[in-house]
Amino acid sequence: MARFDIVGLNYVSLYPADHEAALEYYASVFGPLDLDDPKRGVWGWKMGSTWLTVFPSKAGTDPKGSTTNVEFAIQVATPQEVDRLYSAFMAAGVKGSSAPRNTEMYEPMRIGYIDDPFGVRIDIYCPR
Repeated sequence: MARFDIVGLNYVSLYPADHEAALEYYASVFGPLDLDDPKRGVWGWKMGSTWLTVFPSKAGTDPKGSTTNVEFAIQVATPQEVDRLYSAFMAAGVKGSSAPRNTEMYEPMRIGYIDDPFGVRIDIYCPR
């Protein structure tokens, strides 16, 4: 079995059907957003060493689905591990994907994602 150099599980994302209501709800619990950037489509709260992000449902794995659409990120040790783990997921079968690329969200990173057969989006990333 393949082993990967996984650093942590981070960046939990939710895709509620009512985005505005969800932002209000979570703000009532966690306080004002730490990042409110509609231009880039990112709304989030810093949670320890990671982020909780609430996206509009249209960005989720199944835009017509329920609020059960979720995403989490697996942080690996090197950019090469991003590509290697992404390839392993692709070989195992996926419903959708985005090939690894260099980008920036909360920090500069190399990231790729897959949508597993069960409706969960899994990001694979490494900070740059």
